Amino acid sequence: MKEIDNLIEQFEQFNSWVNSLEKVDDALFFTPINEGKWTPAEIITHITYWDRYILEELMPKMKKDAKIASVAFDVINQPASKHALSGVTKTQLIQEQIEARNYLVRTLEEKSEEEFFATFILNGEEIDQYSGYPHSLLNYISAFVWHDNHHKEQIEEYLNRNQVSNL
Repeated sequence: MKEIDNLIEQFEQFNSWVNSLEKVDDALFFTPINEGKWTPAEIITHITYWDRYILEELMPKMKKDAKIASVAFDVINQPASKHALSGVTKTQLIQEQIEARNYLVRTLEEKSEEEFFATFILNGEEIDQYSGYPHSLLNYISAFVWHDNHHKEQIEEYLNRNQVSNL
């Protein structure tokens, strides 16, 4: 179905942009985007950790009428932040994100239309409070496309303030 194909394509396109971060100076990549905020390294790594969580924990449970409990954000975000600042290289963090997203995209490509539209209850809610639509794999991945773009804009704004362009 075209809607699903377009969604998967948008989700996969994040990889091209992430790969372009290789051009960013390491010092900028590991410096907070604003006071009290994360570094681009932490932002990218938390997306990696969420991709893995979606693939390994959530997607297998996303069945019609399932009751699913998701973890608190910090359960994913704190270990991601710690990993990003552990001394791992920019290149490794970028590769980890690309690999995680590729695995998730390949899995999404194997899903049927029925699986994309199966509705479930997430954290006791039938309707997603942000989109106003019932929880489904389609809606969940759509939210993460928005999430990716939100963080992409944050990083691009930070890089533009620091005279880095062409991403």
